[in-house]
Amino acid sequence: MKPNVIILTSGLSGSSVLTGLLCRAGYWMGDETIKKPGYDTFENQELIAMNRRLFEQSGYSGNYMMEFSSEAMRKIQALNAEADIKPYQGFVTKCSRHSPWIWKDPRLWLTIRFWAPLLPLRDCRFILLTRDAIQTWVSQTLRRQITTLRYSRNYERRIQQSITEFFHENAVPHLHVRYDDLILNPAQTISHLNRHLGLSLSVEDLEQVYHKPLYKSPRSSFIKHLQAMSIYLKNYSERLDVSSDSN
Repeated sequence: MKPNVIILTSGLSGSSVLTGLLCRAGYWMGDETIKKPGYDTFENQELIAMNRRLFEQSGYSGNYMMEFSSEAMRKIQALNAEADIKPYQGFVTKCSRHSPWIWKDPRLWLTIRFWAPLLPLRDCRFILLTRDAIQTWVSQTLRRQITTLRYSRNYERRIQQSITEFFHENAVPHLHVRYDDLILNPAQTISHLNRHLGLSLSVEDLEQVYHKPLYKSPRSSFIKHLQAMSIYLKNYSERLDVSSDSN
């Protein structure tokens, strides 16, 4: 039996490509997934609804895609002892009926410690997905998430550190995958994934979900870099920098 898979990432990291690749091995994504213009995110709609509900129950109203908050993580984790967890237990049970399943939602870096006691951790394998810092900043800026590169790097570093600490706290099998490596060195990266998850995926499987040339850096185009810089400069006064990050 293949293990269940949980992908942890901050978002804007190529997670849809990675999840699409893994789903070719037969993972259950949910009854419905979130679809955006031109692509499927492979994100379970019910999981996203559950994570949003956790945000509401904990009183968290921040922007998880721009702000790292240890306090929000603590409050969400505390709901496991304070709130009615039956709906969440029911969701995990539903997923278990469809094993092997895959979870992917950028909100999970905030909520995974709530979910951990409810999950069959021994039947799960985790993946930390990261991406080149400059490409992450470009993607953020194109989405009008205005921060300095320094702030963006610090935000990513803190999320990665939190995820790594979670792995060690729970002694769960995990693998760090860099999106850039998946595209530049697909055979080697897929081999690591296969060993971690007991799969037999191939580069041909990746070609079915990644519709750009492999073996070339997945960098944003020069035009997108210019667009990002233009957006950044126009909104320079609103930028977030490390000095404004107090959580």
